[in-house]
Amino acid sequence: MKSRIMVYGSYCVGMTMSCKTFPAKGQTVLGKDFCQLHGGKGSNQAIAAARLGGDVCFVSCVGKDSLGDAAIALFKEEGIRSRVKRSEKNATGVGFVMVEESGQNRIIINFDAVMEVGPEDIDALENEWADCKVLLMQFEADLPTVAYAAKRAKEKGVCVILNPAPYQPFPEELLKSVDIITPNETEAKQMLGIAPDAGIPPEELGKKLLASTGIKEIIITLGEEGALLVNKAGMRHIPADKSFIPVDTTGAGDTFAGGLAVAIGEGLPLDKAIAFANTAASISVTKYGVVESIPSREDVDKVINKL
Repeated sequence: MKSRIMVYGSYCVGMTMSCKTFPAKGQTVLGKDFCQLHGGKGSNQAIAAARLGGDVCFVSCVGKDSLGDAAIALFKEEGIRSRVKRSEKNATGVGFVMVEESGQNRIIINFDAVMEVGPEDIDALENEWADCKVLLMQFEADLPTVAYAAKRAKEKGVCVILNPAPYQPFPEELLKSVDIITPNETEAKQMLGIAPDAGIPPEELGKKLLASTGIKEIIITLGEEGALLVNKAGMRHIPADKSFIPVDTTGAGDTFAGGLAVAIGEGLPLDKAIAFANTAASISVTKYGVVESIPSREDVDKVINKL
């Protein structure tokens, strides 16, 4: 039986165009290679959890527009139970990305619709909490509602996983309800008030987070190096499989988060759950795109069974 996973977070459409140079004020420049893709960390993680074997409910909000229609169709196609509101006043979230020939980019993101999810929407999920094993959240959402959802999950005995990305200041009470937090090294430094370019090893970051947050399980993701698990029992480095040749690392973190939620929901020990998530993320970097690169459970099991 599949483990029930709830994901609360963002859906947005990424619209990307490249250009030789960025336009100056009042200037129009020619662009090329326009691309429009599904995105949003919440949606990406929900899709990852569903493809990797979870029975997933996704909580968010999109507009009553064609982009919102496409989002609802996507969730249905992926077998995700949609608890996604349709906004009467805001358009579906969109990110506009300009990429200069030099490789630099400029991004504008609108998450107004996503921010419409409030505590009353969390309270309306009573049927979804039944048999729910894991609540997975990120920071592309209304943070007071993230804290409220974590509190409700904690009251119901649901494991709360927080992916603190993209990092922003958050309500202090949130951490009281979090069981597992999964920052990368930069996010770990931001949580500690340390400059992102400070040369502090992840082991030291893990110790500091364990002492300062009160969260029992700290998982610092390390990209191609895997992840570092830090708890009262000590530290353990769970390596990633480096046999996969990366072509696009975008979305690997979201695949890791979805895989971790599924494995924990299935009752795997935390180190094995991290290994499962590492494998899923390692496979994802071998393809371009985010949603396009998220592997299936069959893909991951084939790799794990060969180890």
